Amino acid sequence: MYYIQGFYKIKKISNYKKDQQNIKSFFISKSVRGTLIISPEGINGTIAGQKINLNKCINFIKKKFSISSFDNQNLSKCKFQPFYRAKVKIKKEVVPIGLKVHGKQNKKNKYINPSEWNKMIRRKNVILIDVRKPFEYKVGTFKGAINPNVDSFRSFPKYFNKLKKNKDIAMFCTGGVRCEKASNYLKRKGFENIYQLNGGILNYLNTINKDKSLWKGECF
Repeated sequence: MYYIQGFYKIKKISNYKKDQQNIKSFFISKSVRGTLIISPEGINGTIAGQKINLNKCINFIKKKFSISSFDNQNLSKCKFQPFYRAKVKIKKEVVPIGLKVHGKQNKKNKYINPSEWNKMIRRKNVILIDVRKPFEYKVGTFKGAINPNVDSFRSFPKYFNKLKKNKDIAMFCTGGVRCEKASNYLKRKGFENIYQLNGGILNYLNTINKDKSLWKGECF
């Protein structure tokens, strides 16, 4: 049995380029595969392996970047190794949108826990936005959700600029990191009533019983 760990942390990281090869070599030595993105504003990763080796890699990452806990993490199981290789990438942003964020901005975001999410998205004045890619949206989403239908997250600002600033906006994505970036972008543009699903879709599906779930379809 393989375990898949998704995680991210928004925090200022210095001298991050020197750790790229060390982390990749450690992943390979533990037969752990997947992708870790390192940027000046934080890290974002999804990696998989045997549970004991996966935990060693997670602890290795935390120690490298002085992280006590991730902003969000999720764990799932798989009967086979879902990734072909270990990749550690250096990027300017954890998710490309042309906006840099740091931990202090991140703490100001408005999070809605899964237990309160159904109540939030049932409100008539709420615009519900699925910030994932179109193919993910087609596989499954929340009832009533709008997808901007853009293949690159960097193209989202063009869509967001069309929204009215007095509207309540609720956003969601797979694990939460794309919403972190989108929330910070909208706040800088003068939007105030921006909410995001805490922990993303994966946290919702792991928390809410199927008979009460408003999710339709699968999560890619």
